[in-house]
Amino acid sequence: MGQLLLGIIAAGIIILIAGMLLLLPSITDPLSSSYYRGDEKSESFGVESTCLGDSRVYERPSFFIGVPFIITFGGVFSKYESIFSIAYESGTTLVLYHGLCFVSKDDKLSISGKWYRGKKLGIQGDIIVADRVENLSSGIMFENV
Repeated sequence: MGQLLLGIIAAGIIILIAGMLLLLPSITDPLSSSYYRGDEKSESFGVESTCLGDSRVYERPSFFIGVPFIITFGGVFSKYESIFSIAYESGTTLVLYHGLCFVSKDDKLSISGKWYRGKKLGIQGDIIVADRVENLSSGIMFENV
């Protein structure tokens, strides 16, 4: 009887962990969720604009693999993302690029990607999730394949 109860508890824990792993990307990255994608302006578009500041590159954790044995042994695997702002339609627009993208202030940029409203994320203005950023000033192109 004790083994049956232990088996049921272990199965419940495994189902709970699997459910959390399936829901985790939609909680940590709201731009990837289907709930948010319904408020897009358009599928894909291109913009030419001026960069308002240097890009910031940061490392975002993507997943963790570990084995608990008194302490947890494992590692965190991550991805790089770049963020910067551009002048667009008498205002500023935030650009998010999944990868390394180095741009400087006053660079002329050609950006293609998807456009999102920032109000749902608590950001004043709009957001572009870029698939391709071309620096027209230096001729360097960043593209997600």
